[in-house]
Amino acid sequence: MQRRTDELPKALKREIRDLGAVLHERLLAAEVRKLDAEFARWRNGELDAIELSTVIHKFHEGPPRKLWLRFNTNDVGNLGWDLSRALADGTMRTEEFSVEALKFLGHK
Repeated sequence: MQRRTDELPKALKREIRDLGAVLHERLLAAEVRKLDAEFARWRNGELDAIELSTVIHKFHEGPPRKLWLRFNTNDVGNLGWDLSRALADGTMRTEEFSVEALKFLGHK
């Protein structure tokens, strides 16, 4: 990030928070798809209900909680790091960002 976050315009801070919410949803959806695979195993008889319940409990205590803790913030600096990584790995596309947000994240 190129500037201190307390100097950012409110509109840019809002955009970063909104983009962070989009990223949070995408990462959570990826984790839910993994959980869905466990439900498929249960439907196919590969897991019983008790085993599935254990998987659900571990899921609840794991990825969703970690993502919630990571993204339930107004700290645009930390969100910016996550967004930069998401741009690098293709989870987010540059077309989703304003020119100002890309500049803040250090992308051209």
